[in-house]
Amino acid sequence: MSITIRSAQKEDCTGITDLTNQLGYPSTLEKICEIMDLVLVHDDHQVYVAEKDNKIIGYIHLIRSMRIGSNPFVEIAAFIINESSRSIGVGSSLIKETENWTSGLGLVDIRIRSNIIRQEAHNFFQNRGFQNIKTQEVFQKNIDQANK
Repeated sequence: MSITIRSAQKEDCTGITDLTNQLGYPSTLEKICEIMDLVLVHDDHQVYVAEKDNKIIGYIHLIRSMRIGSNPFVEIAAFIINESSRSIGVGSSLIKETENWTSGLGLVDIRIRSNIIRQEAHNFFQNRGFQNIKTQEVFQKNIDQANK
């Protein structure tokens, strides 16, 4: 019953969809597969999955990110562990892969944004050396709706 961490493949869409929905971000298999098709061929993206007994129990989506005014960094765009598989080292293993990928890019900083209500996740990251450097609001505008 060992845990395997590996790069995601197109065939992982179902497991990734299930986990995404579990965390409260509803999506469809079709939409996740459509996004995975784009992400998996993009050099600035990396997705790792954690697998146990041939079942995906977690994943992490990484993006090499650049902003004018700061050094390039890797951003964790998604990080989800199945509720029944938490506290057994899955998250730590995915963070280690993130560190390896970041180092391989010649970068030194990793960032993640986490919803204010996810205190357990905040504790997880702080226990692995992440520091809270900013509190912010996130604004979004749906231009499809605005133009109708």
